[in-house]
Amino acid sequence: QMAAPDEPMETDPFAEERNLYQRIINNYRNAVSQVNSLLEEHVAFLSGFYRMIENIKETDNFQNICAQIADCVLQDFRAEYCSLRFLNGKSSDSSPVSLEGVRENRKFVRFHSSPSILGSEEFEAVLGQMTLESAGCLTIGDVYREPQFNRVDFPSVIRSLVCLPIILHNNPVGMLVLGHSRAQYFNENHIRVLKILASTIAHLHLLTTRQNGDSPASNPRPLEPPPVEENDFFSIVVLDFEDRDSYGRVTHLEKETINSIRRKLVKAFRGIGTVLFRDDDELLVIFVGVSTELLLDRIAVIRSTFHEWKEEQGERMQGICMNLGYSMSEGDDDLSRTLEVASLVKRPALEEDPGPPAVN
Repeated sequence: QMAAPDEPMETDPFAEERNLYQRIINNYRNAVSQVNSLLEEHVAFLSGFYRMIENIKETDNFQNICAQIADCVLQDFRAEYCSLRFLNGKSSDSSPVSLEGVRENRKFVRFHSSPSILGSEEFEAVLGQMTLESAGCLTIGDVYREPQFNRVDFPSVIRSLVCLPIILHNNPVGMLVLGHSRAQYFNENHIRVLKILASTIAHLHLLTTRQNGDSPASNPRPLEPPPVEENDFFSIVVLDFEDRDSYGRVTHLEKETINSIRRKLVKAFRGIGTVLFRDDDELLVIFVGVSTELLLDRIAVIRSTFHEWKEEQGERMQGICMNLGYSMSEGDDDLSRTLEVASLVKRPALEEDPGPPAVN
């Protein structure tokens, strides 16, 4: 009946114009939303850089600088895994900086003596080779689609991956590795910011090694008692020590040797922290009411005190390495959980356990 000539179908003469206007409005809204999202992302990046610079501008210890940078990457750049790995310095007594940080249920950063990323020398070798072949930044959208990584057991915080070489005088001095549990997470905006960050790290590495003579135990700031604050919080640092026999197997130190290190630490932290034994082969250092910055200063003192102890022992103790993990807790947090986290991030990847370190 509607198609009959005597009853023409009613049409809206402005329907097409209204549809066109609606499409234009929707496209405009989408464009504004994308611009606002990019603006928020860029402001977050700038805020992260500002916080990082504020935290490191008065620090001349490269260990502390790296810890602050890793903390910033995990908190402000929203990565879930961060690793900073440096090569050996020029001096004979220097050891490379090697740290890993994870942001999952809670955030933590660890220093360790293991020279491999994720506790896998094979993974580090493949990653380094792929980075050299890419001639710069290496971005992997999904590690499970890369056949080179078939033998690597990745922790849950690594699905997408980005690796940037830290270049100084046209030579690589280290690597910055970031991971996230979502595939294809890192975009071009992340890459641009991370390239700036890698250049900044290279510049800081150059400044601190020139100032401190390329020594990891150089001139930590004098310790001061923590300020009196209302918040009841504490920090736990877990230490263990290892050596390698003539066959390259990892061995732990005897209790008397560890007690010698403990006595050295007690003198360094008298009236400021408590140094205790744990299970005869580990040491606990407990600080009450210290901020993150003060804790990093105390960690620098722990490392410098350990290097001083090694120098006093002579050549026979030069092969000993120290693994260090720490965790901070508010007063209402469970002590056993804080100790468990500090122990997990301290645990090295031993040859008998070729899987990833306990940061997963």
